[in-house]
Amino acid sequence: MNLSIYLPNGLKEQFEAYVKSKGISRSAAFRNAIELLLKQDKNTSWGTWIDKFESDQSIEPFEKFRDELKPPNQDIF
Repeated sequence: MNLSIYLPNGLKEQFEAYVKSKGISRSAAFRNAIELLLKQDKNTSWGTWIDKFESDQSIEPFEKFRDELKPPNQDIF
């Protein structure tokens, strides 16, 4: 797969300096960056604590106050 991407000048200069200092190709650097991005995104989770989360029963549900909301000033569509 071939890709074309745009990098702002500052980012392009940093990227070029990085690949030169590492002695790798731009393609290899992009592959590594994409693999890292996908790995980090896959490993992102709330953890097991969220499964045990319980609401504070002393706080009234926000839905109770829905009738007190003012209507919007204008139609957003």
